Amino acid sequence: MLDQPATDTGGGEVAPHYFVLADISGYTSFLNGVERAHQVDLSGLMPAGYEILGELLDAVSDGVQLAFDIEKVEGDAVFAVASADTLDQQGTSVLALLQETYDAFRDVRERAKSSTDHVCTACPVVGNLELKYVIHRGTAVRLRAGGHADLHSPAVNVVHRLLKNGVHGRIGFRPYALVTDAAATGLGLAGTGLAHEETYADVGTVGGEIFELATKRHSTPG
Repeated sequence: MLDQPATDTGGGEVAPHYFVLADISGYTSFLNGVERAHQVDLSGLMPAGYEILGELLDAVSDGVQLAFDIEKVEGDAVFAVASADTLDQQGTSVLALLQETYDAFRDVRERAKSSTDHVCTACPVVGNLELKYVIHRGTAVRLRAGGHADLHSPAVNVVHRLLKNGVHGRIGFRPYALVTDAAATGLGLAGTGLAHEETYADVGTVGGEIFELATKRHSTPG
């Protein structure tokens, strides 16, 4: 697959990196349904819906960290980073990794959807959850505050803003990777996806390309 795992960005070095956010779409509606089904009673055992989400996030983290360092889990999203020199011109391998990670996510989702080991009217709706990725290339600095060291920069802001986008309006509710122009150029993917733009009040217009992910494995005829 990819040559090496990403290295840590600590030590004060400011260098180009790739930032990826893997986000579970439909997470908020799903949790609201779990709370209604379980009457918002979290005083006993953990509702099965929360266990399912933990398994989904684990599947995403396990896949992404084959090429990126996991920075943090942000609710329904996994934020990860990799040094640019480990991934430059490896776009095909990066997309293959994202596809494999989505396959693992989908397998967990499908098992949960058909599970009969608990009674929850919301949990079968897990089948409506979907995965999307945003990738950007830029620099960042690691600042320590309140006992935590986090990455900060305009590039980090951009990748987070891009989670709210109009991609589903163009391709439907399907899994995808939105790769910014900066990342697509660095990865060697420029001009190979569906051109797309998003505009935000604070970061301006950001260009990129959409890469749809396959929603099922294709077997080779025997």
